[in-house]
Amino acid sequence: MNMFISEYLQTIYKPRKVFEELIVKDDLLKYSFIYMAIPIAFYTLMYVFLTIAHGAPSVFTPWLNIPKESYYAVNRFLLLPSMLIGWFTATSFIQISSRFLGGVGSFEQTLATIALSISIAMWGGLIHDLPMSFLSAIGVIDAKQHEIDMNSPTIFRTLLWTCYSVYFLAFFILFTLSVRVVHKFGGLKSFGIGSLAFIIFQLIFLIFNR
Repeated sequence: MNMFISEYLQTIYKPRKVFEELIVKDDLLKYSFIYMAIPIAFYTLMYVFLTIAHGAPSVFTPWLNIPKESYYAVNRFLLLPSMLIGWFTATSFIQISSRFLGGVGSFEQTLATIALSISIAMWGGLIHDLPMSFLSAIGVIDAKQHEIDMNSPTIFRTLLWTCYSVYFLAFFILFTLSVRVVHKFGGLKSFGIGSLAFIIFQLIFLIFNR
């Protein structure tokens, strides 16, 4: 467990080294699902807190035909399948595109490095969303008002977009590096494939989660 935590945290500042060591490990499927379980568990917990706090989307209308007042309650059950669908779809896009262009990596290697990339990059958003949802659940802040504040010219919007700037930057960097390490491409080709894969993942995530 200590080794797993150490390797997980090293991805923040030594991602290439961690990816290179990961792709030669046995039982990549096990590692892949463990990595994905981390953001799934914490984002589900976030929606539990928002449900307790009676939160609701404010500015952004959900794409699914679900009432705003119950959307976060439903999100508790949508989060897991939407994350898995996004992960599998992004991985499949990378694998097919890369092999078509001469990549050498296996599907399991791509699956594992993309799972670790998602797991780490999503902390850019979680570091904001999880504490705020918890504070809403225990009554320190009003969840509905906070939703409005995050979309108004307030310090809360600045804090939100600072965290999500880290989120987007981490995704682009880690997806690009994943393609580069697994499929042995140069930087430009890796960035193109990795960026498109992230956009695919993010669109799927946004369809189900607000």
